[in-house]
Amino acid sequence: MTTPAAPGSPSFEGTTVAILLAAGASTRMAGEDKLWADLGGAPLIGAALRTLAGVEELDAVVVVAPATRHAELYRLGTSLGRQVTCVEGGPRRRDSVRAGIAAAPGAAWYAVHDGARPLASALLVRRVLEAVRTRGGVVPGLAVADTIKRVDGLGVVIETLPRAELRAIQTPQAFAGDLLRRAHSLDDVDATDDAVLVERLGAPVHVVDGEATNLKVTTSDDLERVRALLARS
Repeated sequence: MTTPAAPGSPSFEGTTVAILLAAGASTRMAGEDKLWADLGGAPLIGAALRTLAGVEELDAVVVVAPATRHAELYRLGTSLGRQVTCVEGGPRRRDSVRAGIAAAPGAAWYAVHDGARPLASALLVRRVLEAVRTRGGVVPGLAVADTIKRVDGLGVVIETLPRAELRAIQTPQAFAGDLLRRAHSLDDVDATDDAVLVERLGAPVHVVDGEATNLKVTTSDDLERVRALLARS
């Protein structure tokens, strides 16, 4: 298993690399940095890192985070038995993913995960990695229970979307290395996830089962829900 200790140290050629995104500004958390909020006695970002560190199918973990957090992330990774590579992110999500790709330029496979999803299980990571070997692009998703409508700027319904065709998409999202690198070099338009960029290439993206507990922490209420789920488990 390849265990890089610093950006660019060994070659990542042919490896399977997780890119963990932890560069967000937490603008909806009332001044609190959600990724470093307490979750069961450890920082929230540590939960996602712990899961990735325990997945043997991953050869390396690249964490995209502010430079001020790198030393702490190195210590955290070491405590979990996994040395990590840390790089700084950019102002947009895709800039941060691109920085993660640049830190592991020759990877055969990438799994991109939001650090704000602390409860993704190792089983989910393995499910995505197993599927991507034959499909090239894979995302986890959940069937949508609510009726979804498109509305215009005045709040008037334009159409009702067929619920059976809808999925709420999560991370980690996994892609063949060359496919994700091409997707990020295609244009400079921002995207809410990497699947959108791959779709712009015209490449298929497949959906596997996600997890109901794989919540994304965006607000303080989300954080409390995740804490409650962790306490029950």
